Amino acid sequence: MRSNRTAMRPRQQFLDETTFSSTLKAFERDYELLREKLVEHAEQPRKKAGALRTWANRTWSTFQLRFTIGDSLDELSQYLTNVVEAFERYLDALESVDEEEYDPPFLLDHIIDNYVDYLNMISAAFLLHREDLVPRIAALNLDTEYDRSDAIIESLLSFCLTDRPTLDSIYWKEYKPLLATINKKTQQERAASMEKYVKGWYKSMKGSAHFWGKHEQIEPDYSPYDGYWAICAAAFTYLYDIDDNKYREEMVYPKDMVDYARSKPRQPVKLEGGSEIFRVLGGQACPLEGQWFSPAKPDSARHFKQGEAMPVFDSEYGLTIWQMKNPVDDSE
Repeated sequence: MRSNRTAMRPRQQFLDETTFSSTLKAFERDYELLREKLVEHAEQPRKKAGALRTWANRTWSTFQLRFTIGDSLDELSQYLTNVVEAFERYLDALESVDEEEYDPPFLLDHIIDNYVDYLNMISAAFLLHREDLVPRIAALNLDTEYDRSDAIIESLLSFCLTDRPTLDSIYWKEYKPLLATINKKTQQERAASMEKYVKGWYKSMKGSAHFWGKHEQIEPDYSPYDGYWAICAAAFTYLYDIDDNKYREEMVYPKDMVDYARSKPRQPVKLEGGSEIFRVLGGQACPLEGQWFSPAKPDSARHFKQGEAMPVFDSEYGLTIWQMKNPVDDSE
């Protein structure tokens, strides 16, 4: 259910309140039909899984529609749990499906839309300070051919998860400029490269993405468009502390998410077994006093005070990422 809210301007101009409400009502009708199918196909694993996959996709579309129409980010931060849980239910149902019929939740090399959705979901978790969801989103493709297979996805996950690989290959050429951006050596180079990437993101999707041009098919009673958002650009802008002044007004750039992320302190991520991990990019201010180390340099462990600049190493390892395990919460 969507809570009552004061009227806000849509974050993109194509969606209005009438079409938004009509589309959510259509989704509710879909959910009723899907509930019936889940009962009808309780003993048919493939059909049951298919219904749950449709349910999960509708939930993710609802998240994007709600962001596009202007809903509060505090509410969307909580709603993101519903999205992840819906995909986890689909994943659970796949356990009963024959191996030859098994389709992971996100076929990253199938159509670019799947890749965009998965990358944007991870990115939204960072920006809405739901780092706790990142391990669960990563687990959706665990033990499939898509696990640990894409450089951009792994660059994001490395801020939350341990032992992620350093890769240089990606699935889609449309994301090569983003990979080039995050591999730049200086903040000035990253800012200039990200500006170019954001300004060309939607145009690059023409002929590849099914979502391209969907705003032209909007009707008063239904919208196949739920927003055009390069949430990944926002996530890297936030995590790499890139100056976004020259591209923050671009339509596809979710600047509200970046401002929201920057307005709140980052939190450590709880791992299996109860341990916690905190990671931050070299060159940034230390977010929490304590003992940190970087895999980019042997014997790098040292104590940092909060606000102290964290060094950058020139290393074949790649980016300098500082890691703090089991950070102490001073509030306890």
